[in-house]
Amino acid sequence: MPAAVWTRRWREHPLRRRVDVVEARLLLLVGAAVAVGAPAAGTTAGWSAYAHDRATAAVQEATRHPVRADVVEDAPASSGRADASGRLAKVPLEVRWTTAGGKRATATVLLPAGTGRGDRAEIWLDRQGSVVGAPLNGRGVWAGAVSAGLLGGAVTVGAGAVAATAVRVTCRRRRAAGWAREWDLVEPEWRRRHA
Repeated sequence: MPAAVWTRRWREHPLRRRVDVVEARLLLLVGAAVAVGAPAAGTTAGWSAYAHDRATAAVQEATRHPVRADVVEDAPASSGRADASGRLAKVPLEVRWTTAGGKRATATVLLPAGTGRGDRAEIWLDRQGSVVGAPLNGRGVWAGAVSAGLLGGAVTVGAGAVAATAVRVTCRRRRAAGWAREWDLVEPEWRRRHA
């Protein structure tokens, strides 16, 4: 929009109404709130998610341990499926390992297609000996923090857009109602002149 359209709400002129000034000031306030609030909300959400995920990773690192297990069956040479990165999808295979007590244990875990019988795979166990996922690593912690930060900022921008739209709609309605009231006053006199 040309600068003249934006500045007309601030300048004195015969068509400027109080609602025009209120609208311009409210939109300026909403814009300033979004400009300050979006980075603040994003930063707060990101650091909060980082602290939470880092604590979760520390607990997982303390309660999980890796074990080398033997694959006891052959995987298909190629599953024909690939994930978003283009890597072949993992397939469920049975593995066997020896527990700390010397007993043999087996479980079914997801391993890359093409894994063969006799191959060794690293699996993670919790304190009860159940198969669990690997603990959250630094890359996962940062990915969660960045995602939360971007989402926090985006939500703030979205809330600002909704607020600005509400201000515009409300002011347009008030402006139209004002024009209608004034037309009701002028219209009878207008008819007499042109009749």
